[in-house]
Amino acid sequence: MSGFDFSPLVWAAIGATIFVAGLSQGAMGFGFPAISTPVLALMTDIKTAVLLNLLPNMTVNIISVIQGGNWRASLGVHWPVAVYVLLGSFIGASVLVVAPAEPLRLLLAGIILVYLYQKQIALLNWDALMRRPRVAQAAFGVTGGFFSGSVNNSLPPLLIYFMLLGVEATIMTQMLNLCFLGGKAVQAATLAGAGELSLRAAAANIPLTLVALAGMWAGTQVGRRVSEATYQRLLRQILLVVALVLSVQGLRYFFK
Repeated sequence: MSGFDFSPLVWAAIGATIFVAGLSQGAMGFGFPAISTPVLALMTDIKTAVLLNLLPNMTVNIISVIQGGNWRASLGVHWPVAVYVLLGSFIGASVLVVAPAEPLRLLLAGIILVYLYQKQIALLNWDALMRRPRVAQAAFGVTGGFFSGSVNNSLPPLLIYFMLLGVEATIMTQMLNLCFLGGKAVQAATLAGAGELSLRAAAANIPLTLVALAGMWAGTQVGRRVSEATYQRLLRQILLVVALVLSVQGLRYFFK
């Protein structure tokens, strides 16, 4: 199913997905598109999932950036990464406009698996790259931006980069949200310039943004009552199932 001709039941599922993604953002401070995009992609195509996410995603990121504070320690030091994310997002969004839908499902499934095993990936020997700070900023920033623009998930490359640097959690969260916000802005502009952002898509974003804000508020309450370990374990299990289903859907393109 593609476009916006959904049944009431599918719209209810979309709203529930956006709410849960907002809940994750409120509880952890980041992660909205890591949940919303792959789950929505199970119901529609990647491009439609991205379009449904535009305003909700940007809104929760703006709030998270404002709440984060600590600008001197985050943007003052790591601003080049955010700039490279903008470049990568433009490249990724341009790919999203022209790429077939099913291979994009495989790309999304792949980046979810990278997210799930990011700690193991971070343990690989990255010394040769990290000894060149500017090259590392460009490599991780453009890569993160590409996945942000194409499949709405820049989290794994950026998380790995900041983990390798040993950045303090508050600064990491601030930079992640800033990169997400910049990437979404470039993605939205690129899609609009390509004629992909219709009035119908924009209208659908308004109520979904209210749902995302409600979820974000609920997430701040849940975060006080549920341990982060329990939440992360449940999230990983859900994302693993989603990645496997997306992989099956994507592989059909090559074996039909």
